[in-house]
Amino acid sequence: MSVTYPIGFLAAGISAGIKPSGKKDLALVFSKEPAIAAAVSTTNKFKAASLLLSLSHLRQAGEKQAVLLNSGNANAINGKEGMAITNRIVSALAKALKIDLPSILFASTGKIGLLLPEKKITGALSKLVKNLGQNGQAAAEAIMTTDRVSKETARETNISGRKGMVRLGGMAKGAGMIKPELATMLAVLTTDAVIEKEALQMALREAVNQSFNLITIDDDQSTNDFVVILANGEAANRRIKKETKEFYLFQEELTGCCLELAKKLAADGEGANKLIAVKVTGAWSLRDARRVSRRIAGSNLVKTAIAGESPNWGRILSSAGSCSARMNPQKISLSLAGTPVFDAGEIVAYPEKTMQKALAASEIEIELDLGMGNFSATAYGCDLTEDYVKINKEYS
Repeated sequence: MSVTYPIGFLAAGISAGIKPSGKKDLALVFSKEPAIAAAVSTTNKFKAASLLLSLSHLRQAGEKQAVLLNSGNANAINGKEGMAITNRIVSALAKALKIDLPSILFASTGKIGLLLPEKKITGALSKLVKNLGQNGQAAAEAIMTTDRVSKETARETNISGRKGMVRLGGMAKGAGMIKPELATMLAVLTTDAVIEKEALQMALREAVNQSFNLITIDDDQSTNDFVVILANGEAANRRIKKETKEFYLFQEELTGCCLELAKKLAADGEGANKLIAVKVTGAWSLRDARRVSRRIAGSNLVKTAIAGESPNWGRILSSAGSCSARMNPQKISLSLAGTPVFDAGEIVAYPEKTMQKALAASEIEIELDLGMGNFSATAYGCDLTEDYVKINKEYS
């Protein structure tokens, strides 16, 4: 189950010949009924043409109905012709779907600095539309680049409507160029909830802050990062308004979807073998907690230590200490893979065999208590191996 789990959503994923490998590279998510949309995008100054078009369409009044996605080509930093090709492709899709042009959003991922192969994509649109159905997995596969596995999620909320409980679905891709705000990734989320547009945007922003903005793989930010959610109202529930009981229930489940996808992105980082969870507690502020957790998760020295299954916890404290967050070394305690190693400024002895066994696991948790307050945050990352260099050296 994926983006098609909520009522009224269809998806497709096919090969349009963008990738030399012949693998799937063109996806479409479609709502049978017009939907309200909310989105969060990269802060990178070099935004991709696909993203610029989507942001323009989001600023225009009216509901949205389709999200087109391609992999194998980032459609970024390719000048006026790149923008012109983007507009022509989306215009062709609007004609094929028989919907208004501004109701279509577009996202791309792949190598930067190339023009989209316009004829290949427009020539494949008819097949793409014909393949619309319960094909969420195919769509998720079509947006993969260096990802090893597709990332999907689906869940049911505790909000009831005339057609059953409100549902959520989603898919994402990542693998490399991952850092907070957002990360190098695309995500499409769907829901059949009836919800106010302002409430949807608020819920998405908070969900992203608690998930995609807390993952890091290589601390490089993409030109294409885009998270979008469509809500078509097909569940026929009572309209969700911000700061109501139903709103917080919806936000909790949306955050759960995003967090599940974010963890899958971190675990599938380029060349990664281990997922790293960095839980910071006792922070003076939420900002401090997030800042410290992200710094540790993004530290190459920490990541390589985890890859080598080395209990080099000094790297963790050194990374934390480099942050502009309030902390006092005499109040800090640290556990690595469930084993205390540092407490209140003093080294804690630990059994080496126990630590070695713990560090051999595929998921490693780092717990750091700053002892300064009551705020906490958990960031996610992955280990750094020789394969990361190999993958990026060969990627073209």
